[in-house]
Amino acid sequence: MRLTLLVDNIAGEGLRAEHGLSFLIETDSGSVVFDTGQTSAWLDNLAALGGDPADIKAIAISHGHYDHAGGMPAAFENAAEAKYFAHPGCFEPRYAMSDGVLRYIGMPAEVIARRDSFVTNRTPMDLLPGVILSGEIHLRTGAHPQNDRFMAGTEHLRKDTFEDEQCLIVQTCDATAVIAGCSHRGVENSVLAAMKAAGTQRIDLLMGGFHLGGASEDRLDSLAEFLDKAVAGQITCCHCTGREAYEHLHRKLGARVTLGQSGMSWDV
Repeated sequence: MRLTLLVDNIAGEGLRAEHGLSFLIETDSGSVVFDTGQTSAWLDNLAALGGDPADIKAIAISHGHYDHAGGMPAAFENAAEAKYFAHPGCFEPRYAMSDGVLRYIGMPAEVIARRDSFVTNRTPMDLLPGVILSGEIHLRTGAHPQNDRFMAGTEHLRKDTFEDEQCLIVQTCDATAVIAGCSHRGVENSVLAAMKAAGTQRIDLLMGGFHLGGASEDRLDSLAEFLDKAVAGQITCCHCTGREAYEHLHRKLGARVTLGQSGMSWDV
């Protein structure tokens, strides 16, 4: 199988970048898209890389934020053969507080209006052979961001604890890769959930958004220690990880840690 980073905050030559995330997983049974960024950039980059939206059999959303589900309208128009997957909580309104101003950051209204088009899950689900949506990520460690600026709710806002977040597992006979959307539930908890769903004690590749902006040195040291034991191969920091966090992990773990950009790919 081949994994390609379709959209990230940084882009390779000739590709679009945006504050968002999207991955393409190509299998013998068709393709899966995990997250769609915030615009149609994922579709433009797919075309630039020689991909065909007609090959997409499944599109899964990691959690209900605009920078992961904003490209769904382009999917509705162009990926006619795809089925859509998300946690049922993804469709709840979501907000961020910044400088005293509450800003909507949830799914676009067009996507919420089509929520009945989605297959929803709370437990692990096979999207295609070897491609598994994790189900809910349980908080097994204390290593998850505590950020009061993220809010959720319809009539009464509350702190968003991201029960809707899922990661994606790609598994072959030889290797297991894990893709995280934003790791709001904590990188460690995402990896542990993926290991449980895949039935393995160690993964070979980890990539995605790790949401480590403002993380302390102790927090990053603890994460580096965990990743050193849990991940056998490459770790690619994307989207919301933060440059300082990437550089810290790179210093600790060396060349195993890379910085993602649109167009990167891996064979599993």
